[in-house]
Parts: sequence; C-alpha cells; structure tokens
Amino acid sequence: MYFTDTGSGPALLLAHGYGCTSRYFKNNIPELSKHFRVIAVDLRGQGHSNKATKGPRVSRLATDIHELLISLNLTNVTYLGWSMGASVGWCYWDLFGSDRLAKFIFVDEPALAAADPDNPTGAMSMDDLIAFQNNMRDHTDQTIETFIRSLLHKTTLNIDDLVTDSQLGNGNFLSQLIFNHHVLDWSDVLPTITLPSLVLSGENSLVNWKSTKHVSDLIPNSQFVRFSDAGHMLFFEYPEKFNQVVTEFTNDF
Repeated sequence: MYFTDTGSGPALLLAHGYGCTSRYFKNNIPELSKHFRVIAVDLRGQGHSNKATKGPRVSRLATDIHELLISLNLTNVTYLGWSMGASVGWCYWDLFGSDRLAKFIFVDEPALAAADPDNPTGAMSMDDLIAFQNNMRDHTDQTIETFIRSLLHKTTLNIDDLVTDSQLGNGNFLSQLIFNHHVLDWSDVLPTITLPSLVLSGENSLVNWKSTKHVSDLIPNSQFVRFSDAGHMLFFEYPEKFNQVVTEFTNDF
C-alpha cells in the first residue's frame, strides 16, 4: 500500500475518491503539513497501490486503513475522505468504531450513490453502472480519463497529471469496485457516528449538494459547509479555502 507521510503534529489521513490517487491532494498537502502529520494513501488497486488486486470492496479498503494506522501506531487521527473515500470512512466506523480516530471530514459523497426511483439524485442507474463497469474493464485508460475530467467544474484547470496517475489503476479491480461502492447505502450507519464530523459539498458537483447535506443531517451535531461555484474536486478548485476550513476544524478542541 503506497502512502506519503508529510509534516508533524496531530495526524490527518487523506483518502481519495474512486479511481483517483493521493496526488489529487497536491494543492492541499504542502499547506496542511505545516499544521499536521499528513498521511495520504493510494487505496488498494489504485495509483501506486495498483498491484493489490484482491478485495475490490469498500470493506477491504477500510480494513487497509485500519491496518495502516496500526502499523504506524497512530491515534487521535482526523480521517478525511473524499467521494468514495468518505464511504470508506463510514465503513471504517461500522467495522472498527472510533478506534484510533478523533474526527471525521467527509467531502462530497451521498449516503447512496445508485440512482433509482427512491433515490433520484443518485449518480448512475443500474444500467449505466453495468455499462461503466464493462468500459472500465475493456477500455480502462479512456474510461478513466473521461470519468476524471467529468469531476471538474473549473474546466480551465490542468489535471493531465492527475489523469495519468489515475491510469495507473487496475482496470479489472476498478470494474468490480465501482459496483460494490455504488450500491452500498450508509443511511443506517451515519446516525451512529459520535465523533465530531464536518461535511463539505461542492455547489456545482455531479453529486447533488442536497444529497451531501442530507449526509450532514443524518450525522448527529455535524457541521456542513457548501463551496459556491465548486465541483466534486472542491479541494483542488479552491485549495486555500479548503485548507483553511480543514485546519480550523481539525484544530478545534
């Protein structure tokens, strides 16, 4: 499992979204590491952890995070999960509770991604999901590039290096992982979270901001911040604001 370890102080772990890598936080880590020990991971099957091809399930990714924190002997960690990384955090809580954690930051993720009549704001229907799976398996590089570029609202920003990093991912693994991630509903888990939690949303994200607000509403006493004119990659599009919000929340005891 590939990860970077930068800075010193209270531990802040960054978990990226589906098909992405720790490089996506390149505009955040230099500033955040002035205040925290920042651990940024490439989740299993993705980026430089692409040789780990067993366990294409959110539960395995959450267990990887738990094992990493144990191996680094980290406690009182603030867990920041973006997109699927938020789901990994919810699964971590479901499996391990607050073990080694102090706070949660969840960035732009709905409680359920699959779209159906009961969840009309979901990301993809089942038919679209199966088509995406097949394309990810058979045309990995092209599918990843199209997907990654769709995450950006401020399309003038250059993300060529991020696309290239994402294309390191294992297509077969990603094809299986998207289905597992997409159909899991965390609505019953969110109300059980007792750690201080911050939920962030992009106003113009492909994830409807109201569904992210619903996540915040389900988590007792959580804080919610919506970034105006921002997409799914709000931390990349508005790094100064993002870094400030994260720093203030993490340092607030």
